[in-house]
Amino acid sequence: MKKIIFILVIILSCYGCTKENSEFSKFVTGTYYGEKTIHYLGTNSTSVDTITIKFDISTYSYSGSDALDFGRGNYLIKNNSIEFNDDEARNALYSWEWILVGAHKLRIIGDSLILNQKGSSIQVSCRLKKITK
Repeated sequence: MKKIIFILVIILSCYGCTKENSEFSKFVTGTYYGEKTIHYLGTNSTSVDTITIKFDISTYSYSGSDALDFGRGNYLIKNNSIEFNDDEARNALYSWEWILVGAHKLRIIGDSLILNQKGSSIQVSCRLKKITK
């Protein structure tokens, strides 16, 4: 009888255990390279830049093909999103929407990251492939 109760306790304790169905469980730190696209809803125009993002355990740094397109800070993955908190000091005035900041929807397919962010006037998407560990 004690054996049956013990087995039931084990089974019931695992009842809530399910395979984590979030992008966090698939995310691997390293360096990713790809395209960042910004679509401006008001003018229906699009800008494209190539960017490289290096992810460490909780920090990131990135640079783009434009000399002013850069940043670094902390990131946090929650379920199927990633939130960037850029803490780079900037002196130049330029288009702030190029800064990688805020919450983005996150999808991981193999060794690729797909990031999407929709604002009131722009849509940002990044398609990045892992290039190093």
